[in-house]
This record gives sequence, structure tokens and C-alpha cells, in this order.
Amino acid sequence: MQSIDDLARAITELDPYERQALMDRLSKLTNEQDRDALSEASFQAMQEAMKDELFLADLHEVMDDFRYVDSEEAA
Repeated sequence: MQSIDDLARAITELDPYERQALMDRLSKLTNEQDRDALSEASFQAMQEAMKDELFLADLHEVMDDFRYVDSEEAA
């Protein structure tokens, strides 16, 4: 764990501007990772829904309910 201690010491020795820039960059990277994980989870949920018979039946009913909108836009 010596390298982690060295890293922590190096971060505390940065001037405030550099330390803030580093923290901003780390925050951005964390947000990107969270967004990527959420996107992957959403994609997995959509793949599962595509195989769910009840979901597909509901989807078809909704599409039928709004079919008139498509015909109005085409006119």
C-alpha cells in the first residue's frame, strides 16, 4: 500500500489549482463510468423486454392505439 500512500501525499502537495483540476477530471471520469454502466443496464433491460410476451403484447396495443396519429401525419 506504499504506492497509495505516496499518491495521497502527492495529491495533498499539489497547489490548490492543480488539485481542483485533478478532482474535476476524476469527477468527470466517474460520471462517464456511471453513465456507461447505466447505458449497459438499460440495454440489457431492453433486450430482456424484447423477449417478454406480456411486454410485447402491451407494446402492440399501444402502437394500435396511436396508429391514427401516423395516418394524420401522413395526410
